Amino acid sequence: MATTRDRPARMSNGRRQSGFAADSLHVHGPHWTRRDSTSPWVVCIAVVLILGVLYVASSLFVPLAVSLIAYLTLRPLVARLCRLGLSQVTATAVVILVFFSIAALVTSLLYSPLQSWLAEAPESVNRLREKFDRVAEPLATVDRAEEQLSQATEGVRNEPTEVTVSVKKPSVIDPAYLINQTGHLLAFVGAIGVLTFFMLTNGDDVLNRILNVLPRGGRRESVLETIAEIQNSVGTYLGQITIINAGLGVAVTIVMWAVGMPTPYFWGAMAALFNFVPYLGPIAGTLVVLVAAGTTFDSFGRSLLTAAAFWATTAVEGQFVTPAILGKTLKVGSLIVLVSVAFWGFMWGMAGVLLSVPLLIVMRQVFASFDGTYAIAVILGEDPCRPGDDCEPLKQDEAIAESV
Repeated sequence: MATTRDRPARMSNGRRQSGFAADSLHVHGPHWTRRDSTSPWVVCIAVVLILGVLYVASSLFVPLAVSLIAYLTLRPLVARLCRLGLSQVTATAVVILVFFSIAALVTSLLYSPLQSWLAEAPESVNRLREKFDRVAEPLATVDRAEEQLSQATEGVRNEPTEVTVSVKKPSVIDPAYLINQTGHLLAFVGAIGVLTFFMLTNGDDVLNRILNVLPRGGRRESVLETIAEIQNSVGTYLGQITIINAGLGVAVTIVMWAVGMPTPYFWGAMAALFNFVPYLGPIAGTLVVLVAAGTTFDSFGRSLLTAAAFWATTAVEGQFVTPAILGKTLKVGSLIVLVSVAFWGFMWGMAGVLLSVPLLIVMRQVFASFDGTYAIAVILGEDPCRPGDDCEPLKQDEAIAESV
C-alpha cells in the first residue's frame, strides 16, 4: 500500500508522462494545481514595448501595413486573373499597373486646381475673415466704443514714433519644403508598390510554409479560416467604401456645380478622399469648402450655404448610405472608430488615420480567433454570442440601468 510520502513521486512521474513542463505545476499537500506562468505585468510591459517599437519604427511599419492591406484587397483580383490563364507575376503586374495608372490619372486631374487653391489660400482666409467681421460688426460696436473712450482719457504721453511697414506676400507652403516632401512621398509610394508586388507574388508561398510548420488538424484549419475572414472583411470593406466614396464624389460634384463653385470635380474628388477618414473627414472637407467659397462669392451667407450644401450631402451618405451597405462589415460603434482614428493617427500620422478602420477590422478578426481575447473582439464589434452559444446580448437601445 502506498504511503503519503510516496504520492508526490508517483504524481511526479505521471506529470512527466503527460508532457507538462516541470515548473508549470506545484504541490499543495497531496493535490496538484496548475500555476499561472504569465503575469499581468509581463503582458503590460510586452504591450508597451510593442507599441513603442511601432511608434519609433513607423517609417518601416507604415509601408508594411499599407502593403499588407493592399495585398489582402488585391489578392482576389490576382487569383481571378490566374484562373484565366495568367501567371502569378503577370497577373500581379497587371493589377498594380492598372491601380497606379488610375491613381496617376486622378492626381494629374487634381494637381492644377489644388496648386491654384494653395496659392490663393492666404487671400481666401483674409477675405473670409473680412466678411465675417462685416457680419459681426454690430457685436463689435460696443468694444470699439469702449476702446475709443479709454484712448480719449489717456491723453498723449509719448511722442509718435516712426513705424516702418513691410508687406510680404504670404505663402502656405515653402517651395523647397514642397519639393522635399514630394520626393519623400514618391519614395514612400514606390516602396509600397514594390512591397505589394512581392507580397502578391510570394505571399501565398510564405503562408504555405507557415502552415507546414503548424500541426495538422484543427489548428491549421483555424489559421486558414482566420486569414480568409480577414481577407474577406478587409477586401469587402475597402471595395464597398471605395464605391460609396466614388458615388459621393459624383454627388458632391453635381451639388458644387449647382451652387456655382468653380472646378466642381475637384471638390467631388476631395469629398471622396476625405470620406475615407470616418466622421472627421467630412468635417474637414466642410471647413475647406467654406474657406474656398469665401473667396468665390461676395456674400458671406452664400459661402455658408455652399458649405452647408457640401455638409448635407456628406451627412446623407454617412447616415443612410454607408450604414445600409457596411452595416454587416463594419460592426463597430462610432466611439470605437474615433478612438482608433485618434490612436493610429498619434502612432503613424496621416497614414495611420487612413489605415485606422482596416487595422481595426484586422484586429477584430485576430482577437476573435482566440478564446482569451474574444472579449476584446466583442468590444471592437464582433458578435457577443458565438454560433451555438446560448446567450442574450444587451440590446443597443436598452438602458444599462434597466438591464441590471
